[in-house]
Amino acid sequence: MFDESSDSVDGACDRRRVLQAIGAGGVAAAFGGRAVAQSDAGRGRGGGESNAGVDVIARQTEGVVHWSLPGPRRIDPTVFGTPERPRATVAPILDLLDDGPVATLLEEVPILVGLPPEARETTDDESAYTQTAVPTPFSDDVVRVSGEMEARYRDRRPYDLPSEYGESPDEVSFDVEFTDPDGNRYTLDIHHTIQPPIPTWETGGGVVTDTWIHGTTRTESPLLPRVYTYAAFWGLCDVVVEGDVVDENKVIHAMTIGNMRKSDESLALQSEMPLAPSETFSGQAHHTQLIVPPITVGPDGPIHEAVNTAYQLPNGHTQPFIHLTFEEDTLVKAPFADWSFPEPDE
Repeated sequence: MFDESSDSVDGACDRRRVLQAIGAGGVAAAFGGRAVAQSDAGRGRGGGESNAGVDVIARQTEGVVHWSLPGPRRIDPTVFGTPERPRATVAPILDLLDDGPVATLLEEVPILVGLPPEARETTDDESAYTQTAVPTPFSDDVVRVSGEMEARYRDRRPYDLPSEYGESPDEVSFDVEFTDPDGNRYTLDIHHTIQPPIPTWETGGGVVTDTWIHGTTRTESPLLPRVYTYAAFWGLCDVVVEGDVVDENKVIHAMTIGNMRKSDESLALQSEMPLAPSETFSGQAHHTQLIVPPITVGPDGPIHEAVNTAYQLPNGHTQPFIHLTFEEDTLVKAPFADWSFPEPDE
């Protein structure tokens, strides 16, 4: 679970050995199943810039960035059902997996795919769920920090493939700088995109465009609402704080999506989506989120391991994940980038 009391990472993986394990030809073994999709624009349909596909560019040079703190997440009955008839539990996903690192990871970090009933609080009469019983990265408790980013998503294959089909031509260029609430400055060094080995996820080979994820889609955590996605990617990164690499080979997920931040700064439930621009914090129809969850990819597969942030929580532990929202991004290039969202009274 995304536990705010998680310890910091003890030592770093040997970078060369890990990258060999998760590189071309070694990924399926490392993940215990489906392959990581190595970014390589020279492969696939024709190679390089000539590949047909979709490009999405999002940018924020200045503006509001929210740093999410650990905390409970409100539970939406649309997604999770009721105590009498719970939905979006983890058990059905685990049934699709053999024993191995991915199954172990989902047992330890179930909110990637669902929420066990025992991790849900209920009303006094136990007729409805209220919020998670554990801290998550998707709380309404946020701090405004500074940062900038430019994301260039290159979607060259619109579907996932089994590991034996090899690498994906999808790739991403993602430049980001930001501070934590204490003012420590971070950058993220993205190695390449990956095709996550979660059976129900549809990640298009590591980069998806013009689709829907989260919520009831069975792709990504259902704790965020089902949301229109201009583009999203999954990859591996190193975390750099004040110029020093403090963590290696962490999973990263970023997405430019329909805006789910309400005017009071809380995150909307699926039943409250979509939000009109006037209902959002920033007054616009989209924003860009990134999360570095407490997952490291090592030579034997993914493991639950805290992100080595520099931000100390009130309990004395450092925050074990990074979740940022760039609230005032610009869609430089994207499907439906010029579409005008109708206001509720129109």
